[in-house]
Parts: sequence; C-alpha cells; structure tokens
Amino acid sequence: MKTYERCFSLEELPEVVRELKTWAPRVSRWLLFGPIGAGKTTFVRAWLGEMVSSPTFTYIHLYPEGVHVDLYKFPVGIPSRWEEVYSLMEEAPLIFVEWAEKLPYPPPSPWVEVQLTVQEGERRCLRALLRQAEG
Repeated sequence: MKTYERCFSLEELPEVVRELKTWAPRVSRWLLFGPIGAGKTTFVRAWLGEMVSSPTFTYIHLYPEGVHVDLYKFPVGIPSRWEEVYSLMEEAPLIFVEWAEKLPYPPPSPWVEVQLTVQEGERRCLRALLRQAEG
C-alpha cells in the first residue's frame, strides 16, 4: 500500500497538493476523512481553485476541474442519491468526497483515502493511502 504523510501549515497546503498530484497522478477518486474544521474543504479549494465552497447544504458541486461532494448532511436513506454519488465516482475525471466514512460501500478502484487531523494552532497533518478494491 502506497502512503504519503506530511504535517503542514495553511501556507504550505499548495505545496502539499502539488506533491499529491505527483504522488498519485492518475487517481481520480479522493475520499476525505477528518473532524469538522480539519480542513477538508480547504484541501479541495487548494486543489481545484478559489471558487470551491462548502457543499454542506447542496451536497454536490460541479466545477470545471472536478466534483466536490459533502456527505455530512447527505440524505442517506434515499437510494437514488447514492446511485448519483457512485455514478459520479465512476465517471468524473476528478472527484473529492468529504465525510467518506458514510459511503455504504467502497468506491470504484483505485482511490486515495485522505485523513486530515488538527494539530496545534493552524497546523494540520495529512495521511494519504492509495487503495484498491480487494478481490
């Protein structure tokens, strides 16, 4: 399993994104984990651009460079909504899914799991794992 780990300040986040683009250049599915305030949306903004906003109330935002999904308040009991999310994960050239622990089953292979943790002050630590479906 391929792993990337780094602690950084907000000012260093663009450098972290550049490193990750090189670390997993052909992976289109990025699953984001971490508590509220860990920087999941900030991470996506650093990757896709300043137009990225929190999709907490709209769930899915489509941008020219990629798709941003937030499952925090996602209506988990509606199967057609899950079909939409998994269809996007299958078809989008680049997709970021916040609160990915809510996904009912794994995404299409390959994907990267990104765990963000809050450190002292504005520092964050990021651990990324390149994953494949088993079997």
